Amino acid sequence: MDVIAVIDARGRKIEYLRISVTQNCNLSCLYCSPGGWHKGEKQRVIFTPKDYQSIIGIMVRLGINRVRVTGGEPLVRPDICRILSAVSSVPGISDLSMTTNGVRLASMAQKLKDAGLKRLNISLDSLNRERFLKITGADELTSVLKGIEKAVEVGLAPVKTNTVLIKGINDCEIDEFIKLSKNHPIDVRFIELMPIGRFGEENRDKVVNNSQIITAHPELQPCDTEDLSQPARYYKIPGYLGRIGFISPMSHQFCNSCNRIRLTCDGKIKPCLGNNGETDITEYLGSPEKLQEIISRAIFEKPKGHHFKEEFTSVRNMNEIGG
Repeated sequence: MDVIAVIDARGRKIEYLRISVTQNCNLSCLYCSPGGWHKGEKQRVIFTPKDYQSIIGIMVRLGINRVRVTGGEPLVRPDICRILSAVSSVPGISDLSMTTNGVRLASMAQKLKDAGLKRLNISLDSLNRERFLKITGADELTSVLKGIEKAVEVGLAPVKTNTVLIKGINDCEIDEFIKLSKNHPIDVRFIELMPIGRFGEENRDKVVNNSQIITAHPELQPCDTEDLSQPARYYKIPGYLGRIGFISPMSHQFCNSCNRIRLTCDGKIKPCLGNNGETDITEYLGSPEKLQEIISRAIFEKPKGHHFKEEFTSVRNMNEIGG
C-alpha cells in the first residue's frame, strides 16, 4: 500500500488516531460527564466495525499507524471485540490500544487481547472506596482493581493507569498511587485537570501542577524519552517494578510535538482536544476518494495548539470526545 504521509501546516507528521466508539458510559465522573445523563440511554451507533475498517484503511494511506479506542466507555458497546478485530486487520496498523474505566475489564480482558488489542490505559481516580464513589458516581473500585490485575495477567502490556488529580478531592492520594508501581508492573500516570466541560471550566483553581509532585518526590528519576510525540514524561524509582508518568497539558504545553487526531463517535474528525474545530465525514463514507481528501485536509489544518489558557469553552463534554 502506498502511504501518503500527511504533514500538517506546522510540519507535524500525524500518525496517531484516537477513535471514540460511543459517548455512553457506566460511570459519571465529575470531570467527564457529571449527572450520568447518558446512563441507560440507547446507543446511537454511527459507525459499524466494517465502517471503522474502511475509514482506518484510508487513514493508513495518509500515514496513520497507531490507533487508540476510547469512549465514553468502549466496553459498553456489545460489538467492541468485532470493532477491535476489524481495526487490527487493517494492514499498516502497528499498535492498537484502548482507554477504559475498567469496570467490565476482568471478564473481557482475554477476549480483547484475542481480538487484537495490544495494551490498555485504565482510568483510576481513587484507591479509596468512598472517594471513588464520589468521583465516579459508582461503587466499582473493586471491579476496576480486578480488571487491572486481569489485564496484567493476560499480557495487555504495558498496563497504564490514568489519574486525573483534582485539588482538595483526590490529591491526598498521590503517595498511595506512586506506591502502586512498587510491586506491580504498571505505569501510574497523573493527568492535570483540563477545562473541558462544566466541571473543568468552573474549577480551574483545582488543577494540581505536576511539576510540584516531581519536586516533592526527589526519589523520582527521569527515564529516557523514546517517543517525543507522547504526552507523558516518565520517571522511575529504584527497585520499583513500574513507572510514574506525568501528562501536563496545563503546565507544560506539548502541542509542538502532537501527532494525533481524533474521530468522535458521531463522525467528526477533531484535530485538537483544546479546539472546537471539527469536520463531519459521515456523508462521505460511500466515496473513498472524497473521504481521503476530506480527512487529508482536516489533518493539514490541525491547529497550532490548544486554548486551555485562554478561557476556552468546549462545545463537548469529555465523554463525547474520548480524551
